[in-house]
Amino acid sequence: MSKRVFARAAALLGAVTLSAGVMAGLASPAQAASLGEVTLSQQSGSVNDTPIFATATSPACPTGYGENASLRVGRPGGPYSNLAVALGGGGFDEAPITVNANRSFTTALGGTPPAAGEWWVIIECYSLTEGRHPDEFRTSIVVTGDQWRIPVAEETTTALAIAPAGGIERGDEATFTATVTPNTATGTVEFKRGATVIGSAPVTNGVATFTTTALPVGTYQFTAAFTPADATAFKPSVSTASSFTITPGDAPGPTADVEIIAPIDPGAFSLAVAAPTTTLAGGTVGGTATGTLPTATVTDLRGTNVGWTLTGQLEDFAQGSDTIANSNLAWTPAAAKVSGSGAVTAGAAADLGDTRTLCSAASGASAGTFTCDAGLTLTIPDNIPPGEYAATLTLTLA
Repeated sequence: MSKRVFARAAALLGAVTLSAGVMAGLASPAQAASLGEVTLSQQSGSVNDTPIFATATSPACPTGYGENASLRVGRPGGPYSNLAVALGGGGFDEAPITVNANRSFTTALGGTPPAAGEWWVIIECYSLTEGRHPDEFRTSIVVTGDQWRIPVAEETTTALAIAPAGGIERGDEATFTATVTPNTATGTVEFKRGATVIGSAPVTNGVATFTTTALPVGTYQFTAAFTPADATAFKPSVSTASSFTITPGDAPGPTADVEIIAPIDPGAFSLAVAAPTTTLAGGTVGGTATGTLPTATVTDLRGTNVGWTLTGQLEDFAQGSDTIANSNLAWTPAAAKVSGSGAVTAGAAADLGDTRTLCSAASGASAGTFTCDAGLTLTIPDNIPPGEYAATLTLTLA
């Protein structure tokens, strides 16, 4: 489930105030769950075709979340960009939803062609009172060059061989060899004694090998489980169990083995904001107002090290019927690591006319605690009445 921090800003021309109501992150995965599949009108196409496809269809929205529906595309877990004008008028929780796309993949990303790899096409559902449903309908597509396609993963098989064939004495070396078919599949094999993982190895040219001298005395069933590096191209597989015996050998006296198991629960994955308000000072009609975003603290102790991104989306400033466009507010992000093994990267300086990245941590280096903040500059039009203007900034951790 995505973590959100809702920040409500009030702007006074002379001082602009940014207030933040915080909804604390829970110790659970950030990524939204799937409500079901999105069915596309075609299986493949060009990223430059307009529209990317004719229609996208999903089951009806969850009850109570049928006020609006939107069709979007993005990397798994977001952020996402619109592929069509959002549907309004309600009733989308009463029947299946069909959305007509009206732009190309490249146009949806602001004119930048999508990078190679996996992307998600999603349909989001909204309640008039509760906002966006935490989960979404989605389907995976894969980009290669200037083409996209719905992936069909290929079946794999995994076979396990253990040497030497006659078993070993305790302390001797045993070699586990897993053969994965087809040999073009890449990924990792975990070798298990019963339910216990004893080691792992990468698959190279269809083969993964693991050697150990730390097997306990006894006769056990061993298996090899293959996990593909690209789940859109290949499916996982598990070998049949192979029996293997480890004898005491010539070790003097009786021996006994004690297996120690240490269950480890995931830690927090949370987002907190240092203060509920901030003030942009110095604002005058036709001038600018400046300030800083309250420091956001991201904690990632899930143990998965899968990476995360903290984004911000701003609505227009308003005072009655008078407005200042959200693109008039720009930020210059900064980020720092507080603790942990991961690393954090600040987002690019940009205006907030669209969803922007405040900071992020890459897959494989996202564990720890980090702070993210930004300098804020509001450019004030010369044709608006003075007074107090307010906007809402939504920070999303995914």
